[in-house]
Amino acid sequence: MTELYTYYGKVGRIRAWLVEKSGEPLGAWGEWAALRYFRRKGWDLVARNWATRSGEIDLIFLDRKTLVFVEVKTRKNPGTHSAEDNFSSGKLDRMEALAWSFMERFELTGIPVRYDLAAVETEDRRTYRLRHYQSLGDW
Repeated sequence: MTELYTYYGKVGRIRAWLVEKSGEPLGAWGEWAALRYFRRKGWDLVARNWATRSGEIDLIFLDRKTLVFVEVKTRKNPGTHSAEDNFSSGKLDRMEALAWSFMERFELTGIPVRYDLAAVETEDRRTYRLRHYQSLGDW
């Protein structure tokens, strides 16, 4: 069963100004917002943007004893489509395959695994809304 958590965040003026001046892509900004959210929850970051020839996993965390693979989708709000609209069962299948590659690569066995989605929406990159879908196996 998928659980949904909604978080409203605000970025400081200096961070917003730096992002504006640097021209940071929206996707990278959304990953930063999601990283910040999960770190505030007390999760430990294992890897960021872990990639193989088959694809990339945006964020990997350890939530207590569970390894969590997170896909981050970011959209400028208001848009015609929500961030979740670009997540499909095919994407979940690719995440699972990449997760097995990660676990095989680092010889991780016997660890519980979970797949989550962080949907980030922002109008101005100062305020944002993050929806966290936990346990996507039932997506």
